[in-house]
Amino acid sequence: MNRIDKREDNVNKTRLAKTELVAERNEMNKQLNDPSPKQMDKCSPMCCHDDSSFELHVVSTNRGEQTTVLNVVKQIWPWVDYIHIREKQLSLQQHFIWASHMTESGVPSSRIVINGANPFVPSEFCRGAHWSQQMLTKAEVSMNAVNKGERMRLGVSVHSLHEARVAAEYGADYLFFGHVYTSRSKPDLTPRGVDALAEVCSGVDIPVIAIGGIQASTIQAVRLAGARGAAVISSVFQHEHPAHAIRLIKQAAERVI
Repeated sequence: MNRIDKREDNVNKTRLAKTELVAERNEMNKQLNDPSPKQMDKCSPMCCHDDSSFELHVVSTNRGEQTTVLNVVKQIWPWVDYIHIREKQLSLQQHFIWASHMTESGVPSSRIVINGANPFVPSEFCRGAHWSQQMLTKAEVSMNAVNKGERMRLGVSVHSLHEARVAAEYGADYLFFGHVYTSRSKPDLTPRGVDALAEVCSGVDIPVIAIGGIQASTIQAVRLAGARGAAVISSVFQHEHPAHAIRLIKQAAERVI
């Protein structure tokens, strides 16, 4: 190899080294700014909560958009405690099919809650059930009559202090109360407000989860009202970057008040 060839070879090696360095830096920045669920799962919270913890729930859109919901859930699950499948137009069997697709995509079944499920019947696809008021009124067996280790965790949606006390007496493990703020999913209904949330929180001994119009900017207000968690729908599913949106909400929830 003559002197010119050696010079060209050294130049090519230098260019290659610079290219590899730039690619390595770009990949590092990508991982830091947009961590994947697999990476985040190493430090994601477990779903076992103490009395001081603040739960973050995400509820499906109720539009039958299985592909959209699944794609978003795959991005956000490491940052949330529970993912609710609540599609009122679908059968209970179809709810479980959605749950099976989520678990196949890597979402832990311990984080999946199915609306309308029987808490007395264990499932490999979920670890929680959530009921409406109508479901509660049709219940025949009190949850208090069964050991908690023999059933799934049960949540009930309530809209007043009276409904909250009835659900708590039945044996519900937690409550959804709302809608607290103006909600995209219920644009024609007047929100119940933070004061009503505070009344319910102080009137029962089980955790109350605030739902309806929850944003990162309102998390601290619902915490001060006594809520032990928040549930979100459109603030995540209608966001251009769902993973970014849920991270902001989680960061707001973790701030010391």
